[in-house]
Amino acid sequence: MSARKMKNNRREFIRNSAAATACFSVFPYSFTKGTVSSKKTNSRRLAIMKNGASEYIIVLNSGASKPEQYAVQELTYYFEKCTGIALPVKNGIAEAGASKRMIVIGYGDVSESLGVKPDVSQLGEQGYLLETVGNNLVIAGTPGVGTLYGVYHFIEDYLGVRWYAPEVSKIPSVPEIFVPETKQFVNPSFMYREAHYAWPGRDRGFLAHLRINSGKRDRSSKYGLGYAFKGIAHSYFNFVNPDVYFDEHPEYFSEIGGKRIRQETQLCLTNPEVFEIVVEQMLEVMRLEPGLRQYNFSQMDYYNGCQCEKCRAVNNKYCSDGATQFEFVNRLAERASKEFPDKLIGTLAYTYTEAVPKGMEMHPNVAVWLCHMLPCCDSHPIESCERNAGYKQRATAWSRICKHLYVWHYIVDFAHYYNPFPNFRAMASDMRFYQRIGVEGIFAQGMGDEGGGGEFSLLRAYYCSKLLWDAQQDADKILKDFIQGYYGAAWMPLWKYINLLHDEVGQKDIHLHLYANPASGHLGDEIIAHADFLFDQAESAVANDTVLLERVKVARMPLDYAKLFPRNGYRIESDHLIFNGKTGGQEEAGKFIQQMQKHGFNSIREGGGDPNQLLGLGTMFASGLPVVNLDNDFLSVDVVPALAGRVLRIFDKKSGKCVTAHNKTGGMWFPFTGGQENRVGEIYSTFGWTEPAEVIAKTSNSVTTRAKLGNGLIMQRNISIAGNESRINIATSLANPGAKTVDARLRSHLELEMGDLNTMQISFISKCGKQVGTKMKDVLNGMREGIHYYRDNAPDGSWVFRSGELGLIQSFDPEQVDFVKLLAYPKDLGELELELWLPIQTLKSGDKIVFEETIKVENNDGH
Repeated sequence: MSARKMKNNRREFIRNSAAATACFSVFPYSFTKGTVSSKKTNSRRLAIMKNGASEYIIVLNSGASKPEQYAVQELTYYFEKCTGIALPVKNGIAEAGASKRMIVIGYGDVSESLGVKPDVSQLGEQGYLLETVGNNLVIAGTPGVGTLYGVYHFIEDYLGVRWYAPEVSKIPSVPEIFVPETKQFVNPSFMYREAHYAWPGRDRGFLAHLRINSGKRDRSSKYGLGYAFKGIAHSYFNFVNPDVYFDEHPEYFSEIGGKRIRQETQLCLTNPEVFEIVVEQMLEVMRLEPGLRQYNFSQMDYYNGCQCEKCRAVNNKYCSDGATQFEFVNRLAERASKEFPDKLIGTLAYTYTEAVPKGMEMHPNVAVWLCHMLPCCDSHPIESCERNAGYKQRATAWSRICKHLYVWHYIVDFAHYYNPFPNFRAMASDMRFYQRIGVEGIFAQGMGDEGGGGEFSLLRAYYCSKLLWDAQQDADKILKDFIQGYYGAAWMPLWKYINLLHDEVGQKDIHLHLYANPASGHLGDEIIAHADFLFDQAESAVANDTVLLERVKVARMPLDYAKLFPRNGYRIESDHLIFNGKTGGQEEAGKFIQQMQKHGFNSIREGGGDPNQLLGLGTMFASGLPVVNLDNDFLSVDVVPALAGRVLRIFDKKSGKCVTAHNKTGGMWFPFTGGQENRVGEIYSTFGWTEPAEVIAKTSNSVTTRAKLGNGLIMQRNISIAGNESRINIATSLANPGAKTVDARLRSHLELEMGDLNTMQISFISKCGKQVGTKMKDVLNGMREGIHYYRDNAPDGSWVFRSGELGLIQSFDPEQVDFVKLLAYPKDLGELELELWLPIQTLKSGDKIVFEETIKVENNDGH
């Protein structure tokens, strides 16, 4: 925040704390080895201010850079605000004269006259020196930004100023300032630092205070050097777009199951023409935009890496599905380095490209961005949590073969921005881990939606920013400092609340990830009750302060949000699915939405997060859902129309066991999980599995449901149970009632839980006549992507799943099915997901797709 804005009263000032009004005799903080070297004694201190007076002047070296000039403005402004003293400012050695009490800003003629000269090897690009020379204090760093950071060090550590949010600061009254005799060089823990939240992103002054250095800036900007990139992810199509090339050159794109695909495709990276197109366009971009640090080339945000013979050969050679991408960027960097030796080619290690290619070294001009992705745990540290073991191994391996390793670390719950998400302790540990393995930069992704809101967003952005600058800080002190400064007298109950949640996930080994839901296990009724008690205390403590009281109420919103959702699973009785425990209804959801509107908050999750969705969900969860039961001598089947017409439970009466997964509170999308339903679209553009359906027909052994999907199509499902067999028939139709033509892909999705996943047997005869026996370890090793069987390798009309005494056969018309998929992810859910994918079909107005399948349950005696 600039001084001008401060003078215009656009900043809100926090009351002075008792600690802030005490004598500031603060010793410099320390970094880990490699980030600071210091020499100090306790023999004497500089009395910058004593007895309400100061003899010091501020001296700016001749030829100072814009950031150094701005550093002087910041120092004089905050010094006067904290002390009431306006220190004189002099420029160069001539104006400084014979003064013996100077605060010297930057390297130059004045600092050199004191014997202080830069040590480039210790400063890097952003480092600075704090040194006492006689009665003088020198704050000097790199002219691009280091000196400015050094001044912020002084303002925070010796004046006690804090910048909590764009318009919320703490500027204490300081009666005395002493600086110990010292000499220390300081560098940040990471070269590139971004705690990404959209809502404060335009306030460059605030971000500069927190040392966030993303953005395109050079030393001509008062805020100092920035680190800007030409894209940081999902950029294939910036160079070779299917809309431009596919019709004439399908060979430029992914071959999947023997066929080049256009929908959710990637590039064929072994195609030499693709390489030449990318090289030509990349060099042109680098020429047009030379002021950037990195130029990205990485896969689109889905799977479908090319499976052609040449691509498979490269991937097999290096034991990584991403090997083609990394070999490609190595060659790209080599070509680009001949003209731009100081520029980097950035690429992702994400989803199917995460695995380190064995035997490959990355070109010195390649920057690899590794993503901390599901199933990684965010509630426990990378180095100690078993869920993070694979990621830890990958991160360490990447650090050995890549000179420039960057990390894309998620710090919020993308599926539920307001879900209480205790990740502060893990985040602190993770940043220290990243520093130890030599990570160069971190993009800590928070809320990308404008408007703010979410769970502790101000605190989390502040906390993360501090750790990115110095990963070795006492993390609890950062938290306490913010909570005390931002929430005032309410801080202690909020501190207890934060620790309550962290203790819960720690002691009960609850693993949260970036798509965790409120039913993940950390918000049981006792925890909710205790949390409510603490927030009542917090509100009572600031009841007479309208500003602080409203801040506490905003902090309470995630607790209110969690109460709108079922957190304790459900039961089915009297033809109703009833959620256990109390959940909020439409009234509570309405109050939550009003609170969001009051503060301009506009999103409840990443993408499509319209808060009004909570009204329908609140009604659904509070009232319970009707269940249609179909029953014969062999099976009992529960259909829940409101859950997309889902066949939720299939019970084998002889064994008394349910073969379908259900009531999986740990599933990402609970309660929209389990059983069998139909979906429409690709992986990342899916309809049909959450839209509520209505019953339009019902008999003693069948039910027909109808739902209007988000893409305007109508899905109708008829579920029937054979009168004397253990078989369910499901007929699904997808119709286009609109005037516009729609391309649609219908899918059948079934989730099974028949016993131990590791012992489940899967078998079928393929369309090409081959007997196939799928190993569960291969499905599990496939992680998010599982295993696919394409076209002639797909089942010839049926496949069989067995576990112990139970067996299940799913049958269908093989001519209608394009490919099938098996998935068991994350493994701890204990469920196997299977999908039948029909080809993409064009539906004109009035057109319809009809797909029929059967599910038959068997036990050992053949029923």
